[in-house]
Amino acid sequence: MTETDTPIASIVTTHITPASGFGGVAEAGGRIARAWAAAGHAFRVCASDASHGQRLSPGDLALPPNIPIILYHAKWWPRFGFGFGAIGAVFGACRGARAVYINGIGTWPTTLAALTCALLGRPMLVALRAGLMAPHLAVIRARKPHKWLFYRLLTLPALRRARCLHLTSALEAEGLETLLPGVPLVIVPNGLDLAEWPFLPPRTASDGLVLCYVGRLSAEKGILRFLLLWLRLRRHHDRLVIVGGGSGPYAEAVRAEATMAGQAVTLAGTLDRAGVQAVLARSDLLVLPSGLEHGDLRENFGNAAAEALASGRPILATRGLAWDDCAPGGYGLLFDADDAAIAAAIEQAQTLPRDQLAAMGVRGRAWAEQTVDIRVTAEQLWRQLSLG
Repeated sequence: MTETDTPIASIVTTHITPASGFGGVAEAGGRIARAWAAAGHAFRVCASDASHGQRLSPGDLALPPNIPIILYHAKWWPRFGFGFGAIGAVFGACRGARAVYINGIGTWPTTLAALTCALLGRPMLVALRAGLMAPHLAVIRARKPHKWLFYRLLTLPALRRARCLHLTSALEAEGLETLLPGVPLVIVPNGLDLAEWPFLPPRTASDGLVLCYVGRLSAEKGILRFLLLWLRLRRHHDRLVIVGGGSGPYAEAVRAEATMAGQAVTLAGTLDRAGVQAVLARSDLLVLPSGLEHGDLRENFGNAAAEALASGRPILATRGLAWDDCAPGGYGLLFDADDAAIAAAIEQAQTLPRDQLAAMGVRGRAWAEQTVDIRVTAEQLWRQLSLG
C-alpha cells in the first residue's frame, strides 16, 4: 500500500514535545508524530502551545515541512490546554482528516476532538493515558465532583463512539467493560527512539549503590514512601538521585526529606533527555515506586523505566505495574507495596554483584529493542487508525 492509499490522519493532543513540564503524554505524542513522519505517513498535528517557559511554535516540533502543524494559544490553565482557539483548531483538524488519533482524555482539546469526531462520524483511536484507571476514577468521584460530571456528560459518551481505545498496558483495561462496553481495545506500549537512548556502559565504581528516580513528585509515583524506607536502610556510601519537579504538599514533603538527608540524596530537578542520561550513567538501577501511597494510585506505564532499560540500567519496581516481567526476564527486581517487601528489595539490590548488574543491563537493552522500538509501536498504531 502506498501513502496515497492510506487515510490522512490527525493527531490531537493537549501538549506535545518539546513542550516541557507535562510528562509522558506530551512525550508520547511527540514520539509518535516523529515516527509517523519518518515513515512517510500523511498526517497533521493539532495541540496547544503550552510549555513551562517559552510557548511552542510549529518549528519547535522539528517535523518535515509537509506535515501541517496547528498550535493554538492556551491562554488559561495551560495544564488543560484551555484556550478558545482550540475550538476552530480541533474542528479543522478533525474535519480535514479521515481518522483521528486522540492522545489523552479529559482535557479541553481532547474532549473537543472526541465530541467532534462523534459528531462528524470520524473514526477515532483514543489513547487513554491512564485517564480511566480505576484508582484515578475513584479519586475523581470522591474529591472532584465537577470533573466526574464532565466525564459522565462529555468524555464517556464521546468515547463510546471510538473505533478503538489505545492502552499502553493491561492495567488500563480494568473496569473498561463497564464504563465503555463493547469498545475494542488495543495494547501498544509507549515507544522510544532507541537511537536517542543508546546503551550506557555499567557504572564500575564500587562506592555503594546508586539508585535514581525519574518522574513527578506526586502521590501516584510513590517516591516519598520509598525515600523514607531507603533512608532507614541505606549504607554509608549509598546514594539516591531524584529527578523531577512538582508542587503541593507531597512534593514539598519529598524535598524536605531529601534536604535533611544531606549528601545521601540529590535533588536534580527537572532535566532534559541529556540530563536524564547523565544521571543514568552515574546510577546502578532506576526505581519505579508507583502505587506505594495510600489509595493504590498507580501509573499506566512508566516511561522512565523503558528509558532506563534501553540505556542498560535495570529497574527496581513495584509489583502490579506494567513491569512484572522484569524479574523473570532478568532485567529488574520487584517488590510488593508493603514495608517489609520494599525493605527486602532494597537489601537485595545492595548485595547485587557488579557483574550481575551489568548482565541485567544487557538484558534490559535487549528487551527494549524487542518491545518498545518506536518504529514498531507507531506503525502498530497507524495500522489501527487506518483500518477500514
